[in-house]
Amino acid sequence: MNRYCKYHPGAEALWFCAHDGVFLCHQCVDGQNDNFNEARCLVCNQALAPSSQEQALPLWQQLDRFLRYPLQLTLLPVLLIWAVVAAVIPPLPALFALTVLGGIPAFGFAQAIMASKAQVRRRHQRERQPSWQDLSSGHGWKGALLQAAPAVVLLLAAIALMIWVSVPAGLLLGTITMLLVPALWLAIQVRGADPGSFAAALTYMVSAPRDYLVAALLGVLGWLSGVAVVMVVMDVLPAPLTQAVGGALAAYGWLVLAAACAALLEQHGRLWGLNPGAPRVTQSLAERRQRVLLCAGRFDKVLLGAAKAVKGKKPALGDWRQYDQLLAILGKEEERALQVEPYLDALVAAGDWQGALHLINEQRQREADWLPSGPATRLALAQGLYDPAPKMVVALLKDMHQRHPDFTGLGEAYLLLAKTLAEKFALSGKAEQYLRFVDHHCRDAKLRMQVSELRQAWAE
Repeated sequence: MNRYCKYHPGAEALWFCAHDGVFLCHQCVDGQNDNFNEARCLVCNQALAPSSQEQALPLWQQLDRFLRYPLQLTLLPVLLIWAVVAAVIPPLPALFALTVLGGIPAFGFAQAIMASKAQVRRRHQRERQPSWQDLSSGHGWKGALLQAAPAVVLLLAAIALMIWVSVPAGLLLGTITMLLVPALWLAIQVRGADPGSFAAALTYMVSAPRDYLVAALLGVLGWLSGVAVVMVVMDVLPAPLTQAVGGALAAYGWLVLAAACAALLEQHGRLWGLNPGAPRVTQSLAERRQRVLLCAGRFDKVLLGAAKAVKGKKPALGDWRQYDQLLAILGKEEERALQVEPYLDALVAAGDWQGALHLINEQRQREADWLPSGPATRLALAQGLYDPAPKMVVALLKDMHQRHPDFTGLGEAYLLLAKTLAEKFALSGKAEQYLRFVDHHCRDAKLRMQVSELRQAWAE
């Protein structure tokens, strides 16, 4: 059953947080790109476990599933083929090796079973059972033969020892072989289809010792029980039927062990470098933490981070916008009112005139006569709001000589106010009063020239 992230609906859950009891995706985790053992939840900062490990049962509790696996309709012909081939081979020791030909489908299916767990499954993709098409495609045959070669050679040697030397010696060699076979199979799946991969077999024995021991003992049990069954039936059945029973048992045990190794790959694949899950996250850790905390409803934590951001050296407009939104969500209107002026400065610096107008109107609903206190901010706002909000321009600039008589931009402000009154409201008489103020109080030749140009334009 697919599990999905609590904070990103639809995203596949790769981690489980035992502290909060929730499943998380790769966006909700800190540290998963470098070392999955150090992954931590962005909400509670507690260590996480891969969700696949949380869901899976220990191997010893899945033995019944492994034993039933070869009995599927798709795999029953595999048992039959090995049984038929073994039955038609003459019962001569020299022809034992030919009996292995009947196991070729079993070798291919075993490799496909393990490969299906070693590959990364995408979200919403169901687990696919190996089919006969996997064998006809030819993919994976090199790995299948490399996995089969050491097991077949050593088991044939064990059978030869039992026939010509000693039954206990043959059983011992077969037991040692089956203890090593899962590690050899895992090495090919993890490291690739190359004989050099066998050198890493010890790694898989010691990195997951409990589960590996279960798989190895399952292989040993299959070997010993198979030999015991063949030794019993050989006294009551003809040689061809005895060989058929041996071939069917070999195919059955081979596929059971492959299913156990596939479970090992599924549960411990991350530890061995398989199943990395989601791609590397491109968003910064701070952005992901804020998003996850917002999804989790932890607005108090996000507010602390946002407050720290706006008090930094160069807060971005996005930081101010988020801080204001959080204050509004949490109902902190008093704190929000205190941050209007610096937030307005950020909007002016970014040229967001619609946002600035909205913020001013919102503050004027709290205080009817409120306007920004800084004259430079008022002038910048008036220049930006000339077309969209001329009434606000008038409110920002009128009586500025009384409020800020020493403002160096007073002439420019009143020139803009006069232009607004004349061109937006057709109040030329009122505009002339501000033009005369600029004539009498400003010595800047450029401003005087602009006054003359405006008068000439209005006269026409």
